[in-house]
Amino acid sequence: MRGPSRGRAEGSPETVVVGGGMVGVVTAMYLAPRFGPVTILEKRADPRRGGGGQGRSLTVMLSARGWRVLSDLGLEKTVREICVPLHGRCAHLPDGSSHVTPYSRDGQPIWSVERERLHHILLDAAEATPGVSVRFEQRVRSVDLDEPAVLVEDARGAQRLTCRRVLGCDGAHSTARAALAARTVPAEVRNLELAYQEIDVPGGWLDSRTMHYWPTGDALFAAFPMPSGEYSGSLFMRLEGPAPSYATVGAGQELYEVFADRFPEPTAAIPDIAQQLATKSVSTLTVVRCDRWVWRDTLALLGDACHAMAPFMGHGMNCGFEDARTLVDCLDSTEDWTAALAAYEKSRIEDADAISHLSYQHYHIMANPPQKETAHDKGVLRKRLVDLFPDRFVPLYEQCAFTEESYASVLRNDQRLDRLVESLLSRHGAELVTASDSRLRACLPLDPNPVTLEDSGCS
Repeated sequence: MRGPSRGRAEGSPETVVVGGGMVGVVTAMYLAPRFGPVTILEKRADPRRGGGGQGRSLTVMLSARGWRVLSDLGLEKTVREICVPLHGRCAHLPDGSSHVTPYSRDGQPIWSVERERLHHILLDAAEATPGVSVRFEQRVRSVDLDEPAVLVEDARGAQRLTCRRVLGCDGAHSTARAALAARTVPAEVRNLELAYQEIDVPGGWLDSRTMHYWPTGDALFAAFPMPSGEYSGSLFMRLEGPAPSYATVGAGQELYEVFADRFPEPTAAIPDIAQQLATKSVSTLTVVRCDRWVWRDTLALLGDACHAMAPFMGHGMNCGFEDARTLVDCLDSTEDWTAALAAYEKSRIEDADAISHLSYQHYHIMANPPQKETAHDKGVLRKRLVDLFPDRFVPLYEQCAFTEESYASVLRNDQRLDRLVESLLSRHGAELVTASDSRLRACLPLDPNPVTLEDSGCS
């Protein structure tokens, strides 16, 4: 399975993982017991020794895909102890009303966890895994796909580390991806029009069973419960362009005035909000899309290195964890590394494209206050179908969060439901929206896949 040595120096690792974030650490723990020594190279200092934070969001969401991986690695119980269950999202609307949307129809929660604490648990587990070595303050300057090898720089200078293969888990600005792009096709790397600030939110005034958000159409404030009882908040606005945008406000009173005007409830509840807005850094959101994720039997990309996405579905980490599990599944199914990496790439690209699309789309759903529904809205008919046929039509978010069905299939299912609604309205008219349950049932085709109703006997 492991192939020729390719001139590796004695003592060199089987695999080098570039990037010691959560996806890189999980990948190493999967691989070392199966395929020999793995060295993780991380450019930052060890976050367990005071170097954490690094400008990343305070909380991440764990759903079924992430829990599957943590269970595989024997970490589910440990991680569960530091999580907060969230049963839905609560929209606080401009008119002063609020509305809770459950994450699932049967009460299942997703789980909010502090990124830093989860990362520490994973690093501890990786260092306890035979065959895994974690090296901090090791900046990978380049990747040689032919030998293969990585050029590493640390406080002592530069050195060349040979290995059998390289796994790029080094984020949106990946050095490993740059080496692949030089041989294949460039990746699409761009910043979204949005930027954000992390805001510390005190507890005691919000229901801790849900995440909370305040949509205004042109800005969004969200708050996630943490085990401490406080909340991790985020303000999202355009980076450039007309007000409200970070480009049109200063870092002091003017930004506070924009926030206070749009978010009076959080303004009243966060005593130092003006100071936080003036001093907290403004971060951009980078998205990445790649047409190629692997090179022969030498390199594969995982996580943000090949699919950095908008954070609004909470699936970036879960998708990266699923990358690692899928890669190992492909490797377990064949002794040919080239074939296994090709199967991994084919399996994951469509899924990553789908969840990236859904994540960005979800921002616009959350940021815009819901419009008052009318009796003839397509959304009303869609909701009625989901309620009447719960086994046949599963809400999109529920499929993403509580199943391991491929993201691409989830997106296709959602598009199929949209086409079905359009077809029903085209054939039977808008009055079908308010028709009786029995009539609506009669109008649906027996086969759940068709999107036209030519064979329906409904009249």
